[in-house]
Amino acid sequence: MANNQTEQEYEQAWRQDHLQEQARQAAEQLRYSHDMVAESRRERDEAAAAGDWETARMANSDVATYEQQVRDLTPQQPPQMSQHDINFLQRKQAFREKYGAAGDATIRAAHLRAVLPRNPNATSTTHPMTYGHGTQIGTPAYYQAVQQEMETNGHLMGTPYDANTDLPGWKEIAHANNPGRTPAEKEQNFLAWWRYGKSTGKIG
Repeated sequence: MANNQTEQEYEQAWRQDHLQEQARQAAEQLRYSHDMVAESRRERDEAAAAGDWETARMANSDVATYEQQVRDLTPQQPPQMSQHDINFLQRKQAFREKYGAAGDATIRAAHLRAVLPRNPNATSTTHPMTYGHGTQIGTPAYYQAVQQEMETNGHLMGTPYDANTDLPGWKEIAHANNPGRTPAEKEQNFLAWWRYGKSTGKIG
């Protein structure tokens, strides 16, 4: 048992080091691409000033290539959160309180993996942040993918995730605490109770 635990810890440490190295390489590539954009612009402008239009054209093509690399390597800003996003994060309250900023970083990584396009040709050497589940933000498949990534890879980022620590959603509360023969009836009864509470001021 001890040997198996040691092997698992070694495997987890190796994977985490591998991910960190890949992130470092991506950051270095981004810096290099920025430098090459500036260098290619300088060569283009100097060639154009000298009347060497063939060299200027080639340098301008390099500018476009490196600018595209910069766009590809620059992390995208997350969109404004919807109510569904807020509800999802609220259910992860225990996880976020336990790990703080590291927990939020794990959720962001899971988000990126959820929305990145699929790559059927990916192997163990393919950078994990270059492909993902190919889901659309806000869809049930998206939240399922984020959940799956947290469960599967959270420990690799030093933040093991246990779905049992999630706060229950309103449907789970409705199913557990409301009368009704079917889940749909329980949800309708819960919504009726909630609306009554809001209208009477008993629920803030």
